[in-house]
Amino acid sequence: MAAAAMLVIAIPCAGQPVTAIPRSSPTSAATSMAQSVLNIRATVSLKPGYPQPVARTTFYLVDDSLASILKSAGVTIRGRDGKDKLAQTEDDYAIWFGFGANNLRMLPIGDFYSKAMATLQPHILQTVISDFDGKARFAPVKVGAYYLLGVARTPKGFAVWQLKASLDAASVSLVLDERNAVVVQ
Repeated sequence: MAAAAMLVIAIPCAGQPVTAIPRSSPTSAATSMAQSVLNIRATVSLKPGYPQPVARTTFYLVDDSLASILKSAGVTIRGRDGKDKLAQTEDDYAIWFGFGANNLRMLPIGDFYSKAMATLQPHILQTVISDFDGKARFAPVKVGAYYLLGVARTPKGFAVWQLKASLDAASVSLVLDERNAVVVQ
């Protein structure tokens, strides 16, 4: 026999104060399960006022910045003098990555790109390819801070995006263009 549930409603008597019963706050398990979806739209305007969608381009959601990942792994690039060197700035890694992604036959850049991709692989959480309108949507991930990385071809060269993406809402949208790219050629 099932036990009957009892509902008790307290009605204050006239003249007595009403006391609010606090609701329980979400548990840490429920908070840690919160998820966010990242939507992107990528365009490049090589002429003012003429944005072109960045179509059929791969974008990565990674757990750290490209520079932090490559620097901590000791990934270097071979200079013109034949010696390996570390990047001077965080953007240098992104520029080298973009150049390597678009000019694989040019050594030593091609060598850098293959090392960078091998090092980056364990840090890639998701990969998407933009549609013909330059739009893409990542699958839901745990709320937190991530990095968005993408390299696109342009008529004169390439564009590289390396943006910190704070996914702190159910849905976050980022517009990628030449203003927030590391480099556009």
